[in-house]
Amino acid sequence: MAVVEHNPGRREFESFVGRVKPGLLQALVATYGPVDGREACVDALSWAWEHWDRLAGVANPVGYLYRVGQSATRSFVPRRAPIRLVDDNEHRFPDVEPGLGPALSRLTEQQRTIVLLVHGYDWRQAEVADLLGISPSTVHDHLAKAINRLRNELEVDDVERRA
Repeated sequence: MAVVEHNPGRREFESFVGRVKPGLLQALVATYGPVDGREACVDALSWAWEHWDRLAGVANPVGYLYRVGQSATRSFVPRRAPIRLVDDNEHRFPDVEPGLGPALSRLTEQQRTIVLLVHGYDWRQAEVADLLGISPSTVHDHLAKAINRLRNELEVDDVERRA
């Protein structure tokens, strides 16, 4: 006879994971690269399962788990940035500027995260602000500085800026 597990907390948790995992994964990958970002996401969601009752009272659970993931990365081999973000995919994305990956790696961690979430994953600036626990105007300022730095470094002029 098969044992049927009846745990409403588990169903609730699985529903929660279905809602938050895509954004959490994108945010951690944008910050730490594909390998460490995925590992941090797994660690954060594992923490969420172990502390499910504690997480229930948190106003911004994705932002909280993002910070849990950040803490988890401290145990990983330190890496400055996901330098291979574009380099590994040059053959699949020939229209991507080859210098973009290294240029992104020279941004601050917060600037790189904001650029990748807004322009790479199409997040709204308010969503990024909520995740990072900063104001939308701070996100806007970091984004503008990062984009200007990338344009200067890659010697790219925006068509809209020329008009």
